[in-house]
Amino acid sequence: MFSNTIEGNILKYNLYKTFTKRVYLPLITIYLTTLANVTLAQIALIISVTAVVSLVMEIPSGYFADKFGHKKSLLLGSFITAVSPMFYLTHVNFIGGLLGSVLFFLGSAFTQGAIQVFIQETLVELGREKDYVKIMGRAQSFGLIGNVILLALIPLTYEIHHSLPFILGSLCLFIAFFLVLSFKEPEVHLESKPKESFLNNIKNIFNQGLFTKTFLVFLIFGIATAVFSNSTIYRELVFNELGVPVSYFGFILAFGSLLAAITGNYIHHLKKISSTTFYFLDILYVVITLAIISISQNIYIVILAFSLIPMYSRTRNIIFESFIFEEFPDSRYKATLLSVMNFFSQVSGIFIPLVFAFTIGRFGLMKGHLAFGLIILAVMIPVIMAFYLNNKKKK
Repeated sequence: MFSNTIEGNILKYNLYKTFTKRVYLPLITIYLTTLANVTLAQIALIISVTAVVSLVMEIPSGYFADKFGHKKSLLLGSFITAVSPMFYLTHVNFIGGLLGSVLFFLGSAFTQGAIQVFIQETLVELGREKDYVKIMGRAQSFGLIGNVILLALIPLTYEIHHSLPFILGSLCLFIAFFLVLSFKEPEVHLESKPKESFLNNIKNIFNQGLFTKTFLVFLIFGIATAVFSNSTIYRELVFNELGVPVSYFGFILAFGSLLAAITGNYIHHLKKISSTTFYFLDILYVVITLAIISISQNIYIVILAFSLIPMYSRTRNIIFESFIFEEFPDSRYKATLLSVMNFFSQVSGIFIPLVFAFTIGRFGLMKGHLAFGLIILAVMIPVIMAFYLNNKKKK
């Protein structure tokens, strides 16, 4: 069915993106609370433990991929994620919920970063490395459309039997595993795999005369990504205050995903601007949408503003990855670099929600969105300026 050549990796990656999500996600809470007798406090504990595991494993998993091979890391990670849903069924209690969540994100830690590097090196071998953003953007679009379909259909099987969504979810994740198994490993002529210890590996990333610049990129990405991830946490409360019927919430989320699927086909055009301009426009985008949410009283404009956030945020990471690959074209530490970048976003994700909660508490639900955006802008402008000046000095 698929080409067994290096070019076949691209088509397989499109399908891979479709089957890597938790299609049973909307049912986890109701399943745990009604059938597994898990309390809300225990659910909060599951979320907290999962977040800690993800944070702790982010950088080591990237190093594992660089040290032992990106395909091996992908196989390990995709297998762990594939078996994770079954723990909801084999242990119908708090332990099952904890294992199902922790194992999924543990497996994801071994695939995130590794898959991007694997595809980038595939494109290098094909002489198409400049098409990275275009290829990844289109794959994201394809995957989002597939995810929307699966998320719409698979949860319906819950009414037939409560175990079916988790079984089908595991099946989807196993499809991703077998797609990885069929990938043809690129024979890119880079330096040999890292032989240094883990700590020395991290040091080497910053010992290439680019410490300040690299740190600033990670900081910009980390803060901005955490802002995008948390800018919709009060979305349903805003909708409720404006009188949006609860029954419309799912359609609104689906609309945002559809916009993101369309955007993925055009995200590569942002590569035409400089990195500094992109970093500034990136944060300005979310600040403007937050301002629109605060200022507008028109229900449709507010819904559109909230939809514009996932429309862009689900593909923006690809641009950052592209800049990293261009900065370190022959690096032996690409997966580790992406892991460090993601680590910054996870750390930022600890305090960004606290800042947002403060502005909401201080200025109210609507005006708090604007205040949050202005605080973030005030923080980010000096950081982006420092990046610009450092870039200019290097030249």
